[in-house]
Amino acid sequence: MIFEIINPSDKCTLETSDHEVAAVACCLIGTGKYALKGIDTDIEIPLFLFGDHDEWFTKEFNRNLEQSIEFIKTNKLDELIACLNSVLIGGAESRASFNKGMDLIDDPIKKEEWRQHWLEGRRTSLNNICARAWSYAQHFDELKTQGGAV
Repeated sequence: MIFEIINPSDKCTLETSDHEVAAVACCLIGTGKYALKGIDTDIEIPLFLFGDHDEWFTKEFNRNLEQSIEFIKTNKLDELIACLNSVLIGGAESRASFNKGMDLIDDPIKKEEWRQHWLEGRRTSLNNICARAWSYAQHFDELKTQGGAV
Protein backbone atom coordinates (compact mmCIF):
# COMPACT_ATOMS: atom_id res chain seq x y z
CA MET A 1 0.00 0.00 0.00
CA ILE A 2 1.19 3.49 -0.81
CA PHE A 3 0.26 6.36 1.47
CA GLU A 4 0.68 10.10 1.04
CA ILE A 5 2.10 11.71 4.17
CA ILE A 6 -0.19 14.67 4.79
CA ASN A 7 2.07 17.46 6.04
CA PRO A 8 2.66 21.20 5.50
CA SER A 9 6.00 20.62 3.74
CA ASP A 10 7.02 18.66 0.64
CA LYS A 11 4.68 15.99 -0.73
CA CYS A 12 5.99 12.64 0.52
CA THR A 13 4.82 9.05 0.36
CA LEU A 14 5.60 5.81 2.13
CA GLU A 15 4.92 2.19 1.32
CA THR A 16 4.03 -0.81 3.48
CA SER A 17 1.69 -3.77 3.41
CA ASP A 18 0.75 -3.36 7.08
CA HIS A 19 -1.77 -0.81 8.40
CA GLU A 20 -0.37 -0.79 11.94
CA VAL A 21 3.22 -0.40 10.69
CA ALA A 22 2.06 2.58 8.61
CA ALA A 23 0.36 4.16 11.64
CA VAL A 24 3.39 3.69 13.90
CA ALA A 25 5.75 5.03 11.22
CA CYS A 26 3.54 8.09 10.74
CA CYS A 27 3.52 8.79 14.48
CA LEU A 28 7.30 8.40 14.73
CA ILE A 29 8.01 10.64 11.74
CA GLY A 30 5.48 13.35 12.52
CA THR A 31 4.91 13.06 16.28
CA GLY A 32 1.16 13.31 15.67
CA LYS A 33 1.41 16.31 13.33
CA TYR A 34 1.15 14.26 10.11
CA ALA A 35 -1.61 12.06 8.74
CA LEU A 36 -1.61 9.35 6.08
CA LYS A 37 -4.01 9.06 3.16
CA GLY A 38 -4.02 5.85 1.18
CA ILE A 39 -3.28 6.24 -2.52
CA ASP A 40 -4.06 2.66 -3.53
CA THR A 41 -6.13 1.84 -0.44
CA ASP A 42 -9.00 3.42 1.51
CA ILE A 43 -6.98 3.29 4.74
CA GLU A 44 -6.23 6.60 6.43
CA ILE A 45 -4.40 7.56 9.61
CA PRO A 46 -5.58 10.85 11.17
CA LEU A 47 -3.67 13.71 12.73
CA PHE A 48 -3.17 13.40 16.48
CA LEU A 49 -2.68 17.05 17.34
CA PHE A 50 -4.79 16.83 20.48
CA GLY A 51 -3.35 13.63 21.92
CA ASP A 52 -6.22 11.34 20.92
CA HIS A 53 -3.85 8.72 19.48
CA ASP A 54 -4.49 6.10 22.19
CA GLU A 55 -8.22 6.09 21.54
CA TRP A 56 -7.69 5.68 17.78
CA PHE A 57 -5.01 2.97 18.13
CA THR A 58 -7.16 1.03 20.60
CA LYS A 59 -10.13 1.20 18.23
CA GLU A 60 -8.03 0.12 15.21
CA PHE A 61 -5.57 -2.38 16.74
CA ASN A 62 -6.90 -3.17 20.23
CA ARG A 63 -3.81 -1.59 21.85
CA ASN A 64 -2.73 1.99 22.58
CA LEU A 65 0.08 3.75 20.71
CA GLU A 66 2.84 2.68 23.11
CA GLN A 67 1.66 -0.92 22.98
CA SER A 68 1.53 -0.76 19.17
CA ILE A 69 5.07 0.57 19.05
CA GLU A 70 6.28 -2.24 21.31
CA PHE A 71 4.34 -4.84 19.31
CA ILE A 72 5.82 -3.61 16.02
CA LYS A 73 9.35 -3.42 17.46
CA THR A 74 9.04 -6.97 18.79
CA ASN A 75 7.15 -8.65 15.93
CA LYS A 76 7.45 -6.54 12.79
CA LEU A 77 10.69 -4.59 13.11
CA ASP A 78 11.88 -5.46 9.59
CA GLU A 79 8.59 -4.18 8.16
CA LEU A 80 8.92 -0.95 10.16
CA ILE A 81 12.49 -0.44 8.94
CA ALA A 82 11.42 -1.06 5.34
CA CYS A 83 8.48 1.33 5.72
CA LEU A 84 10.66 4.10 7.16
CA ASN A 85 13.24 3.54 4.42
CA SER A 86 10.46 3.77 1.81
CA VAL A 87 9.65 7.40 2.65
CA LEU A 88 10.20 9.40 -0.51
CA ILE A 89 9.45 12.85 -1.87
CA GLY A 90 6.75 12.67 -4.52
CA GLY A 91 3.54 10.85 -5.32
CA ALA A 92 2.88 7.39 -6.69
CA GLU A 93 4.11 8.31 -10.17
CA SER A 94 7.37 9.64 -8.77
CA ARG A 95 7.83 6.46 -6.73
CA ALA A 96 7.61 4.40 -9.91
CA SER A 97 10.35 6.49 -11.56
CA PHE A 98 12.51 6.38 -8.46
CA ASN A 99 12.13 2.60 -8.12
CA LYS A 100 12.95 2.07 -11.79
CA GLY A 101 16.22 3.93 -11.22
CA MET A 102 16.95 1.91 -8.06
CA ASP A 103 16.33 -1.35 -9.93
CA LEU A 104 19.06 -0.43 -12.42
CA ILE A 105 21.69 -0.04 -9.69
CA ASP A 106 23.44 -3.01 -8.05
CA ASP A 107 25.95 -1.21 -5.82
CA PRO A 108 24.50 -0.28 -2.37
CA ILE A 109 26.66 2.85 -2.22
CA LYS A 110 25.35 3.99 -5.61
CA LYS A 111 21.80 3.20 -4.50
CA GLU A 112 22.24 5.52 -1.52
CA GLU A 113 23.74 8.19 -3.79
CA TRP A 114 20.68 7.92 -6.05
CA ARG A 115 18.33 8.21 -3.04
CA GLN A 116 20.17 11.33 -1.79
CA HIS A 117 20.23 12.81 -5.30
CA TRP A 118 16.47 12.25 -5.63
CA LEU A 119 15.83 13.89 -2.27
CA GLU A 120 18.05 16.92 -2.76
CA GLY A 121 16.77 17.52 -6.29
CA ARG A 122 13.15 17.68 -5.12
CA ARG A 123 13.14 18.94 -1.53
CA THR A 124 11.93 22.53 -1.18
CA SER A 125 11.36 22.65 2.57
CA LEU A 126 13.78 22.92 5.46
CA ASN A 127 11.65 20.19 7.05
CA ASN A 128 13.36 17.04 5.79
CA ILE A 129 10.77 14.33 6.35
CA CYS A 130 12.71 11.73 4.36
CA ALA A 131 15.93 12.21 6.31
CA ARG A 132 14.03 11.94 9.60
CA ALA A 133 12.35 8.69 8.52
CA TRP A 134 15.61 7.24 7.16
CA SER A 135 17.36 8.16 10.42
CA TYR A 136 14.77 6.20 12.42
CA ALA A 137 15.20 3.24 10.05
CA GLN A 138 18.98 3.35 10.45
CA HIS A 139 18.68 3.58 14.23
CA PHE A 140 16.36 0.57 14.44
CA ASP A 141 18.52 -1.41 12.01
CA GLU A 142 21.70 -0.69 13.99
CA LEU A 143 20.08 -1.71 17.27
CA LYS A 144 18.73 -4.88 15.66
CA THR A 145 22.15 -5.71 14.18
CA GLN A 146 23.88 -5.09 17.49
CA GLY A 147 21.34 -7.24 19.27
CA GLY A 148 20.50 -4.40 21.62
CA ALA A 149 17.17 -3.35 22.97
CA VAL A 150 15.18 -1.42 20.43
